[in-house]
Amino acid sequence: MARLMATCAFMGLTVVPAYAEETVLLACGFANGKSLSLTAHPEGVTYRFGRPGQVPELELNRPYAEVDVTPWSGVGGSIWEELSLTNGDVSYLLWGDFDRMTDDHDMSGGIIVLRGEEDVAHFDCLPETISYTVFGFADAYEAAGYCWDSYELIWKEDCE
Repeated sequence: MARLMATCAFMGLTVVPAYAEETVLLACGFANGKSLSLTAHPEGVTYRFGRPGQVPELELNRPYAEVDVTPWSGVGGSIWEELSLTNGDVSYLLWGDFDRMTDDHDMSGGIIVLRGEEDVAHFDCLPETISYTVFGFADAYEAAGYCWDSYELIWKEDCE
């Protein structure tokens, strides 16, 4: 909770946590002056988007069963993840990336907003504002009792 509040205070978000235990998975600011925060809690995830220092313009709370997470495949020069959640006919695809091939291990992230298949907005995090927990999206899913089936490429609740 302290980490959430510190990250959100740094970003200027006005946040009233809905859950006692929230972990920041991704947080950053954008060139347009807005910011995002994606947190995990025992029941699911919370996505917040808006101007720093103000009540979020959009806040979505979704249980894990309504969230799609694509974990890193294990190959490539960077470690990346994607998380997708919906609000009506609009999908929000959030992504985080950690460059494992450079000495600085640069991080990047952002969000793509889709209405159906149409890309209606694309925001890249400003590098100096990004806070990304590498493997955090998948770790949150696993902590909620899911496991990744690398053969079927799906998350399962039956992890035997």
